[in-house]
Amino acid sequence: MIFHNFLELVKQDVLQSEAEYLKLLKVVGNNQRYDFRSQLSIYDRNPEATACAKFDYWREHFNRTVMRGQKSIPILRTTAHMKKVDYIFDIGQTVQEIGMSMRVNLWRFDKEVHRDVLKEMIENEGYEERESTLENIFSLSRLYGDEKIDSLMNELRIADEDRISFTKFVRDSISYAVASRFKADYPMR
Repeated sequence: MIFHNFLELVKQDVLQSEAEYLKLLKVVGNNQRYDFRSQLSIYDRNPEATACAKFDYWREHFNRTVMRGQKSIPILRTTAHMKKVDYIFDIGQTVQEIGMSMRVNLWRFDKEVHRDVLKEMIENEGYEERESTLENIFSLSRLYGDEKIDSLMNELRIADEDRISFTKFVRDSISYAVASRFKADYPMR
């Protein structure tokens, strides 16, 4: 219960400021593998986080260890039978273990290298590829976001007269988060 109250306070802070909301969207784009509650916690503890994992995961998979004195990021993990708080750390909170040489290569979007993959993803879903990377990012946001927007509007009980503007807001938010992961500037209107 305390964890949920804490996340509600974070959400209220984010929704009061456009700048904070955009920071949250960058966290979402960089930490897309985590659920929204976890992303809120990452935003609150380390808004510059780009790659988060548990202490043991860093050690076992990347020969990295968390630096002494670093504060963990709590996330709530829910299974069928229980809820448990786990703790994660950003890559910036870790160092290479002595004598080990395993570099962590964070994925970076390269327009030239990834152009064909981006085009194929868009065309496979029935959209037409555009020259502009931003337009293609918007198409991607529609590909993966639109199927969930209707259920989200129903869950939040968005009034019929507000559905068009809500859909645009969510699409722009997803596009901004994806663009930040791609290191591109997406204009929020």
